[in-house]
Amino acid sequence: MELGKEKDTVNELNNADKKNIFGKMKESFSGRKFRSGFYVTVVSMIVIVIVLVVNMLISQMNIQFDLSTQGMFTLTKESKDMIKALKDDITIYYMVEAGNEKDVYQKIAEQYDTLSDHISLESKDPVLYPAFAKEHNIEEVVDQDSFIVVNNTNGRAKYIPSSDLLEQTMDYQTYQTQVTGIDVEGQLSSAIQYVTMEELPLIYLVSGHGEEEVGKAFGESMEKMNVTTKKLQTATISEIPEDCDILFINAPDTDFKEEEVTMIKDYLAAGGNVIITLDAMAGKLSNLESIINYYGIDVVNGVVVEGDTNHHASNYPHFLVPTIDNHVITKSASKSRILVFMPYSLGLKEAETKRSSLKLEPLLFTTNSAYAKGEGNEAITKEEGDIEGPFNLGMLSSDTYNGVTSNLVVYSSGLMFSDDMAGYANMNILSGTVGYMEGDQAPLSIPSKSTAAARIQITQQKAIFWGGVVVIFLPVAILVTGIVVSVRRRKK
Repeated sequence: MELGKEKDTVNELNNADKKNIFGKMKESFSGRKFRSGFYVTVVSMIVIVIVLVVNMLISQMNIQFDLSTQGMFTLTKESKDMIKALKDDITIYYMVEAGNEKDVYQKIAEQYDTLSDHISLESKDPVLYPAFAKEHNIEEVVDQDSFIVVNNTNGRAKYIPSSDLLEQTMDYQTYQTQVTGIDVEGQLSSAIQYVTMEELPLIYLVSGHGEEEVGKAFGESMEKMNVTTKKLQTATISEIPEDCDILFINAPDTDFKEEEVTMIKDYLAAGGNVIITLDAMAGKLSNLESIINYYGIDVVNGVVVEGDTNHHASNYPHFLVPTIDNHVITKSASKSRILVFMPYSLGLKEAETKRSSLKLEPLLFTTNSAYAKGEGNEAITKEEGDIEGPFNLGMLSSDTYNGVTSNLVVYSSGLMFSDDMAGYANMNILSGTVGYMEGDQAPLSIPSKSTAAARIQITQQKAIFWGGVVVIFLPVAILVTGIVVSVRRRKK
């Protein structure tokens, strides 16, 4: 009997333990922790499923995002607008051996194909097709990683060598070239415009008066814009050629004859365009200035010195950093966020009396702290008798008479477009000026995409400020912090 009772007791205990276990399991499934964990698991699974579905859709739709700081794989608005306006059928041939395509080149070129039904992209191996270039009247030896752009409507073609697609500089410490920029979009857009333009713009460069020779940077900028340049000795002709789109007078050091002045004025009156840069060291050129005066601009003879240290190069107050006014001409320079430098500039001011048909617009100007030294005065500090600013350093004057509009743009620095200024936004000002004067047929000038570290450009005011921070503020801050920490430790 006792054994039977013991067995019953054991069975009851076992049953109680089982009920207790199942009860605990039931409680664990119905408890707050389980519900919270179950919720997290379900949400995680849903998120994973959503990510997989979105990734699959993006892959199927070929959606891509350009996360590069320079927008390396994104075409500019100027290129997109040109592509949308295309009427001719264009083929871009990427001349490269199959399998050796450069990913950056390929992706940028594909953007053109994607944006327009009028543009197609094909690859051609120049080794397998050695006669392909000659079929399109291209005489150059075609190299790998180059492009040929062909207008299938009119048959015109342009070759872009691989060397033009990269910007390179020499490292004089290692004597090796380094890639500082990629210019695939700039060159492709330029080539497309070249093969579709009915007539290419022509700039005549005036010579015979000691003009500053245009440098390599100027020539490359014009070539990229599909602008042809020719020299013109105005002293030996009776009229400006009819095919002249822009007359460029670059910092002459001797004056023009009265006959030349009359000829240039006649050219302007017929709807011409003239760009003049002035040499501050040339002295007074009365006849040349008479053309500028005729368009409502007075020249202040004397080198301009900037009194605001935030608007000149460090320790060089006559190397001006002008304020850029808001204008179509200056848009590219403003957008670039790179400084414009104008060494040894004269001052420009709007004439008190001028024709009612004239419209004057400032492009570049100094601060109110600027002053001009009298002719021959090489001092930099402000003195009694100096001419008070502010001054314009770049001006546009447009004259509309009897339905005909002419444009005169004056820049008061003869070094404005020299090779020494190539690294700054001066060339953006040049391309903006040419583009404005060409109007509807404005040539494109897409800047290259930089691959180099951003260049630090500081004025004297900023140099003084950061010098103070490094030399004074940081040491004082470290010293004060050390004293505070030491005092607190002693109190403890």
